[in-house]
Amino acid sequence: DLLEALNQLEEGMKDNIKKLSSFDKYKQEILLGHLDWSPMHKDPIFWRENISNFEDNDFQILRVLITILETSSDPKVLAVACYDLSQFIQYHPAGRIIVTDLKAKERVMKLMNHEYAEVTKNAILCIQRLFLGAKYASFLQA
Repeated sequence: DLLEALNQLEEGMKDNIKKLSSFDKYKQEILLGHLDWSPMHKDPIFWRENISNFEDNDFQILRVLITILETSSDPKVLAVACYDLSQFIQYHPAGRIIVTDLKAKERVMKLMNHEYAEVTKNAILCIQRLFLGAKYASFLQA
C-alpha cells in the first residue's frame, strides 16, 4: 500500500510540475512581451487548467497583456495578445466583466482595422467574445 501511495504522490507531483512550468513559461513570455504562437496559446487544456492563475497579484498577467496591446508595434505580438485575451474571456467565469473593468475593450477595438489581417482577425474574435460571451462566440474561433 505504501508503494502504491508513493507512486500516486509521484504522479501527482509530476502533473503539478508540468502545469506550473507551463504557466511559468507563459508568464515569462508575457512579462517579457515576446509573445509567439507557441502551443500553449491555442491549447484548451492549458487554459482550463491555468485560468485561475491569472487571478494572482490582482490579475497582473492580464494587466500586462492589456498593456502590450497598447505598447507593442509587432503584429504577431498584437495578434497573440488579442487571442490570449479572447481565451481568458472564454475560459474565466467572469472573464467578460474583468476584461471590461480593466478597460481592454477600447484597446482591442483600435486593432480591429489594423493593417495586418492576423491582428484584425484576433481583435475581432476578442471583441465578439467580449460582446457575445464565450458560449455564443465559440463558433467564431478558427
